[in-house]
Amino acid sequence: MKTVVAVHDLSCYAKSSLTVVIPALSALGVEASILPTALLSTQTDGFDNYAFVDLTDTMEAVLRHWRTLGLKFDSIYSGFLGSERQIDTVSELITWQQEAGLHPLVLVDPVLGDQGEPYGPVSFKLIERMAHLVSKADVITPNVTEAALLLGKPFDANLSVDEAIEWAKELSVSGPAFVAITSVMEGTEGVVVAYDGKNRNVTCSRQTYAPISYPGCGDLFASILCAMMVRDIGFSQAVESAARLVSLAVYASWNAHVETRRGVAVELIVPDLVQAIG
Repeated sequence: MKTVVAVHDLSCYAKSSLTVVIPALSALGVEASILPTALLSTQTDGFDNYAFVDLTDTMEAVLRHWRTLGLKFDSIYSGFLGSERQIDTVSELITWQQEAGLHPLVLVDPVLGDQGEPYGPVSFKLIERMAHLVSKADVITPNVTEAALLLGKPFDANLSVDEAIEWAKELSVSGPAFVAITSVMEGTEGVVVAYDGKNRNVTCSRQTYAPISYPGCGDLFASILCAMMVRDIGFSQAVESAARLVSLAVYASWNAHVETRRGVAVELIVPDLVQAIG
């Protein structure tokens, strides 16, 4: 069984980050080891006064112990990282595995912002460090806001597919061979623009945009993409499957009247995830 170390925060209630990542990876036949970055009482979108515990010191202690065990991973997959120190810890994990003679698939979901704005704790320095981590990645999955922040470009809510393709190519020059830019809008469709820098190939995966938005969809997309690629499914096919399955999860959650702040209900598509991997 392939192994992925997932570096994300953990919400005790509602779907986001690890509460999406773990079930998705498991359903796709991949073993998840976790390196939690923070512990929260709930996910942050739609809840006030949530409890938050920073786990940076714990991350470093876990990594020290893992080194003594000589652990090996097929993939390293990171999501929201709340500080420069956490980004450096993930960089250290990547370097350790590579120095051990391994070549794990490195997927970085550069969680920096949305809707044209960086998230509250995201500083210019953190964006700079995230850009450095992106340079070490094989695959990145920014939304339009995050792509703009990484490239130092102004956000454009009406970014065209052709412009997004050029952005994806620019991001690939910085290091990652595979770039998938999510949340590109074209009429009533959401488009994932995917650039395969190894084969210089562009694909665009279109799904009818649902009239609702759930937390955790970006985590679900990146998790499916990671699991499929680590299981040797090609990038373009993996992107197409991930986009389709996320759309399926959103519509399933909507039809089941799942409250928005509870996050995307990955449980509703577990059979589809299992079937997708064959």
